[in-house]
Amino acid sequence: MTGLTGTGPFRAQTIELFFDLVFVFTITQITHLVEHAHGAVDYLYALAVLTLIWWMYGGYIWLTNHAHTPRSMRVVLVAAMAGFLVMALAVPESSGEGRLVFGLAYLAIVLLHFGAFCWQGGKPAAHAMLRILPFNIAAAALVIVSGMMESNWSWLLLLSPAALYIIVSTFNTGEGFALDAGHFVERHGLLLIIVLGEIIIAVGSGFGFVPIHASDFAVLLLSVALVAALWWSYFDRDDEAAEHRMLEADNRRRTRIALFGFNGAHLFMIAGLILVAAGLKAGIGAFLSIDGAGHGEPVAHGTEVVLLYGLSLYLAADATFRAILRLDVVWTRLIAAAVCLALALLVPSLHGLLLLGLSLALLLVMLAFEAIRPSHSATRGETSRA
Repeated sequence: MTGLTGTGPFRAQTIELFFDLVFVFTITQITHLVEHAHGAVDYLYALAVLTLIWWMYGGYIWLTNHAHTPRSMRVVLVAAMAGFLVMALAVPESSGEGRLVFGLAYLAIVLLHFGAFCWQGGKPAAHAMLRILPFNIAAAALVIVSGMMESNWSWLLLLSPAALYIIVSTFNTGEGFALDAGHFVERHGLLLIIVLGEIIIAVGSGFGFVPIHASDFAVLLLSVALVAALWWSYFDRDDEAAEHRMLEADNRRRTRIALFGFNGAHLFMIAGLILVAAGLKAGIGAFLSIDGAGHGEPVAHGTEVVLLYGLSLYLAADATFRAILRLDVVWTRLIAAAVCLALALLVPSLHGLLLLGLSLALLLVMLAFEAIRPSHSATRGETSRA
């Protein structure tokens, strides 16, 4: 598929980057939810909110991928920004009132998305969206009902739309859609950059002052190195390799990659990175409070261990993403994920420089091993050339 001028591939437009600004705020709000979580239910609530927002945000990526961004589409994206902003503002409210506003905004975004597809997507895409629309409306209805209930378990209605999304993804054949691989991969990569930026914000807000002591600089440098290693784990080659895999695939296979690799695996990659941001901020805060006191027993470390859970989830989801796209071997990522999970469960008291150092060392060892080990794809390429 070519761009609007017909001279090259369609890439992300400035209006889409402007549209992503609301996603920045959304990730910040969900990170705040995680930072104030007190148990498994709170984490599941945050995941439910992220899932709902991610599904429809991904829907708008499909929209611009298919219809591109003519001037008329700019109005649609700006209107959608307003809806997503309302949802983001309602995110911290776990009460019924907050969920009701969230649900009504969600319904408005769903209807706007469908109308834009019918308007700009052409008849085949409009017919395909007619098959998906009932599921999206049902998801919005569940959220609205959740907002109207005062029961302690009403939050489960926020998580139940995930089942609808699984059904849609499983039975979607891609008929009516023509995905542009380059644009699709680029847009999702930009969203990962936004979430990595949230980790940088967490590091800065965790300090809250100019570092002075050597230990402060050590924590700062280790934190930045950790974020850089996470960036490297995806953007060194996985994004380019994913685009090549999608270009090689037929439309049905390309749709499966989009739904399960990007809409699915990327959701949990982002969830893991949000946990990393919350855990890193808590770890920095706890370390600095001890360092500033200069004596006495360590204070409570709050959600520091969430950093390890986040790394485990991110790496496991990334391994799943690689498996779906058939990119290299995935067992190195799975082993690293298992080690992070084992450390979180067996040594929950890890904190400060030791926690950061072990986390970074684990990522660096994984990346180094993958760098020196020839990939399957490269081996196949050399064999075919021979």
